Amino acid sequence: MSAIVLIFSVVCGAFWGNSPFSAGTDAPPAGTRGRPGAYAAHPAGYVAHPGAARRVRRSAAQRLADVSFAVMRLGEAARRTGRLYAQQRSAAWAQRVERDRLQTALRRERRTAAALRRTVGAIAGAQYRTGSIVAYTLRITGSGAGKSLVRAHEQADRRERALAARARSAGRESRVLAGESATATARAAALTDRSDRLKTAREQAKRGLGAARDELRNLATTASRSGSCGGLPHAVSSAAATVAPAAVPRGEWVRPVERYDLSAPFGGAGGHWVGRHTGQDLKVPVGTPVRSVGAGRIVSLTCGDGFGISMVVRHRRDLYSQYAHLSAALAGPGEQVRPGERIALSGDTGNSTGPHLHFEVRRTPSLGSGVDPATWLRDRGVGL
Repeated sequence: MSAIVLIFSVVCGAFWGNSPFSAGTDAPPAGTRGRPGAYAAHPAGYVAHPGAARRVRRSAAQRLADVSFAVMRLGEAARRTGRLYAQQRSAAWAQRVERDRLQTALRRERRTAAALRRTVGAIAGAQYRTGSIVAYTLRITGSGAGKSLVRAHEQADRRERALAARARSAGRESRVLAGESATATARAAALTDRSDRLKTAREQAKRGLGAARDELRNLATTASRSGSCGGLPHAVSSAAATVAPAAVPRGEWVRPVERYDLSAPFGGAGGHWVGRHTGQDLKVPVGTPVRSVGAGRIVSLTCGDGFGISMVVRHRRDLYSQYAHLSAALAGPGEQVRPGERIALSGDTGNSTGPHLHFEVRRTPSLGSGVDPATWLRDRGVGL
């Protein structure tokens, strides 16, 4: 239950600005608290509420920072609820299987106990009807004149005692199984209830994330066209690293995004490009954290052309990587970056047919010096 409460607090904090990572004092406009689609802001204290009738006056840069942080927080909340939901569903299924196994064993043990009780009862009835334990013993053992009557009597007595003991044991086992079955049933019900709660939390996080992504897409498009290039305050990236920690890379080189679908490959032709496609496209939702593929320094952050908001990182004298169609930049020119460090958020700016990351590996910082990014990464032990 504590995990579910934590998830709800993260989701609600991302919606309404009451998490420990939102230090601002601005209150939501009247009538927006608790409204689906409203979400909260970055640590600078700005609050964004898409769809609200009244809005806090903020600059375009502040709004972009608000929404970028909300996307990162809600994205982490959605991933966390998704993982927990899958775990709870699996645990509930396993508990239901155990419950069914115990109930089957209980029915079998009860049938065994009933059969043993009938057998013991039949023996007692036969003894009563014959009026003599000796006559009964002779009948069930088939003892003849040459067989010791005492020995036959002892065999019959042992058989009767063994049957009675088995009947008592089966009764005890039935009671134990009944208790275990009741416990398993209660646990299965509790796990199913937790799973349902997590499903609700996951759907809430997804709805909020979808609203925030739509807002980020619109703001990033405006920023790209205006030439502001979507640079975010350092407070946003610092707080985002706290609420959504990045995975620690295992090697010198990493993929530019963690989860994606491959789309347009390097060297492809089509109506969207003047010549050949100069990079590898990775299909990801708006607001997906983009990572530097290796250590280096950011040499440019540009916007307004076909690449939309675009960043270039210099790794060494003859090696550069480019990240294009971004929605916001988490770092700026001149900053040193580590392998796997989050440097931007993916988007849909510039000449783009849908949300994705355009990724290039170049020999120079200029367009036209690119190599196949998938092959280049694969040669360094990183598959796309």
